[in-house]
Amino acid sequence: MELIGIYTVHKTGSGEIENDYPVHSHISFEILFLVSGNCEMLIGDTRYKMNPGDTAFISENVPHGFFANDGPFVFYAVQFIPRVSPAIPVENDLSDLNKICKEKGGSVFKFDDSITGVVECSLGRICRERRDTDLTLYFSYIKSVLYELLHHSAQKEGATEERNEKARSNIELFNAISDYISANLNDISNMTFVENVFHYSKSHVNKVFNSVVGMSVWKYITVKRLDLAKNLLADGCSAKNAAIKSGFSDYSVFYKAFVKEFGAPPSGVKKRNS
Repeated sequence: MELIGIYTVHKTGSGEIENDYPVHSHISFEILFLVSGNCEMLIGDTRYKMNPGDTAFISENVPHGFFANDGPFVFYAVQFIPRVSPAIPVENDLSDLNKICKEKGGSVFKFDDSITGVVECSLGRICRERRDTDLTLYFSYIKSVLYELLHHSAQKEGATEERNEKARSNIELFNAISDYISANLNDISNMTFVENVFHYSKSHVNKVFNSVVGMSVWKYITVKRLDLAKNLLADGCSAKNAAIKSGFSDYSVFYKAFVKEFGAPPSGVKKRNS
């Protein structure tokens, strides 16, 4: 994502684990379209019920998470950094959407029935077919979705979740460290950066990460690296190069972690269609 400006997720889940897309934040904007399922979206302090066809818009650096209530679900998610595509300006659209969301950092929208299929097709194409050479094309799809959000959708009501001061402090620390991890994903070799950069003990930061996303800092780093590797494999990268580019110095460690996370070897990842 940091290199080309777009990162995609096409996720299918069983709903057996509630937190299928845990609370996190990143330095990019995101659009998430629910294809099917009975789910909820947490954006900042507001939780929204999501039905098939609903679409979440999330601003940069805003904590958010996806929750499957029961049964199977499918969603498309596209994260993007506006500045990497000057040919397709989207800043004004993003500014207008933020005003509609009343500075909450995002919201969930319901499209007119005649528009839902168009949005699903646009986001689906980005997630299934993304190639680095088509960056301008895919930003044109993103701009069209932003236009539909602004002109042919209705904002859904959400329920505010109260957070105490300690919880807010934990979220702020989590955001700062997760941003650092995203920016330095390939260079982190151990946990010393926690104390050297943020001046907190490793045990304290692990407690914060467990409270926010349900995993330790190193597990969080590993999951982000594996997600990056999976996208690189889908873009045609070899398994060994994907391991190196996602920050794994030992291929055997990468292979075992990949199989454990995804239930299949790296060779089982299908390439995106051209």
